[in-house]
Amino acid sequence: MSTFKGEALTRWFNGREMELIANFAFIDDNGLEWLAPKGSIVDGSSIPRLFWALVGSPFVGKHRRASIIHDVYCRTKSRPHKQVHKMYYDAIRVDGVGRFKAKIMYWGIKIGGPKW
Repeated sequence: MSTFKGEALTRWFNGREMELIANFAFIDDNGLEWLAPKGSIVDGSSIPRLFWALVGSPFVGKHRRASIIHDVYCRTKSRPHKQVHKMYYDAIRVDGVGRFKAKIMYWGIKIGGPKW
């Protein structure tokens, strides 16, 4: 069963970026740990302002914890982008984002998100 491990503790770092002040992780259904190590810099979900009313702003909402893990892996590119984007979908579902909204958010990342 997927779950988060630790707390998403951050501090404002520089403008719109935040720094993790403790390790934080997501464990997926396969038991794979997605670690966001202390010191990681994240910039929140890259949600266009136009869609904030629908899905929430970058640092607020049920997608916040998933966006931290997603940001770390988009920066490190240490796992394939398709796997990283799928993890984001799974993590927002664990945090209570409804299936329909989660699919919209996932497709937004799948289409407009980073690829490497």
